[in-house]
Amino acid sequence: MKKRVCPRCGNEIQKGESFCRNCGNVMPKEKDHTYIYVGVAMFVVIFIVIIGLGILGSEYDETKNIIVDDLSEIVQDEDRAEDYLDTTIHTSGYLFRKEDELDIDMDYAISSSAKSFKKKNYVLIDSDELKNVGSLSKVSMDGSLEKKSGKIVFNVDRVTVDKKLSKEEGKKELEKKLGLNEEKKVVVKEEPSDTVKDGSTVSVDDILSDPEKYAGKRLKIHGMLPQSVLETSDGRLIATVDNMTLDKHIEIRGASPDFGGCEAMVVGTVFLENGTPVINAYSFEALGNTLSADTSDAYYPITDGYTGYTDTYEANYDMVIRNDYSTSAAKVDILKKGQLVKIRDIKSTGQDIWGLIEHGKWVCIEDWNKGMTYLTKVN
Repeated sequence: MKKRVCPRCGNEIQKGESFCRNCGNVMPKEKDHTYIYVGVAMFVVIFIVIIGLGILGSEYDETKNIIVDDLSEIVQDEDRAEDYLDTTIHTSGYLFRKEDELDIDMDYAISSSAKSFKKKNYVLIDSDELKNVGSLSKVSMDGSLEKKSGKIVFNVDRVTVDKKLSKEEGKKELEKKLGLNEEKKVVVKEEPSDTVKDGSTVSVDDILSDPEKYAGKRLKIHGMLPQSVLETSDGRLIATVDNMTLDKHIEIRGASPDFGGCEAMVVGTVFLENGTPVINAYSFEALGNTLSADTSDAYYPITDGYTGYTDTYEANYDMVIRNDYSTSAAKVDILKKGQLVKIRDIKSTGQDIWGLIEHGKWVCIEDWNKGMTYLTKVN
């Protein structure tokens, strides 16, 4: 401790003396530093207590701040979510309510935005404090993750509404951002371009190429009707309609045509028998004219008075008579099946043979490409 001395004579002053014994100079009172020491001691104690409380508190307060987008990823990974089940979490975002026609598994969810919510980036919320808080209100929450009904949900302990919208306001905002008020467009399912409709006109080849596509449809089948029935490998006699090249056929049931040997339209419903198409026919129509398989006329008449050389042929089918020896020439008459006709001249195109009946009247005798003999020579 520092000694006290008289400022006048320098004589040492003893503790408690109020004047100098040497010169009588009055000494000032001694300063008491006790309160200073006490104050310092108290400060040290308080500081130690504060630090101690901080250390102890840190052992119990492990709240993690997790942004809602990250929390959404956590709850979608059950293994990862297991690590957070005992952790106090603070997060914030925008509220979404199931009652606003949202497809969520609980009454509430929280997400960072409407866009993020659309992408299914949200966290399901379990809380009793949000009944009057509208969707898209900004909220902050403290709570923890829990497993409920097989889902990971955020169980809220405390919620703070940072920006509140009423339920009505929130729903209107959702309608704008998520399009909930847009009228649902009526989607008219367009039938594929190759869809077969009842009443469609199809060929024999069409049906044979894809029988299932035509099964159950009432159709107009374009083909060739042969002059006689067909005997099958098992001995059955069946009526058929052939394709235009006469190398394929479809069986006809339900009705039989009273004509043949010509191009025709068969109206009927296609059904499958062990995968094979069969036509349940209702009606038949010869293209161009309604032809009969029977005729009372023995000969097709020659009207120009010709008396020269002729060969006599019998028609195996109802045949079109044309004004020239070509299938593209104009049709002028019909030669009926069974009729006899006198042919006075023959021409060949290299693919078929034509016979001249009289000037401007030609009939096809044989088609080499199709392997068809339409007229048979009888003399």
